[in-house]
Amino acid sequence: MNDMLARTSSESNEKVDEIIDEVEKLPEEEKQLITRHLEVYQGDLPHPDILHGYNQLYPKAAEEIIKNGIAESEHRRMMDNKFLSSQVHAHYFGQILAFIFGLVLVIGSIYLIRTDHPWAGGILTGTTLLGALGIFTNQNNNKNEEKK
Repeated sequence: MNDMLARTSSESNEKVDEIIDEVEKLPEEEKQLITRHLEVYQGDLPHPDILHGYNQLYPKAAEEIIKNGIAESEHRRMMDNKFLSSQVHAHYFGQILAFIFGLVLVIGSIYLIRTDHPWAGGILTGTTLLGALGIFTNQNNNKNEEKK
């Protein structure tokens, strides 16, 4: 969700920059005809002049809009915290399950080696260790890709 908002904000910033560039290329007389006042305002709340206009139409409208904006921000932060918390819990749960699975494989390989199946036990141990190493090295590669 945040990625979508960031993309939308980035796209609108690019459009604003394009408009400003086009206006700056015009001759001075045309600039004065076209642009009397250019103001860019971005944010969760409307521009103060717009809020003043709402207040003229409906008393205390600006106060309600600001309260709504604050409530929306609090809700967004709460949802972000819930999402991050669930991601952390899922990560820990996955680590616990992976540890149990690895432990079962190691115990199984020890059992195979002790019951005169050294090749099977060795292969099971080797693949378990290679899998564990692969997981750790893959996580580091993913972190390096994210930094780029």
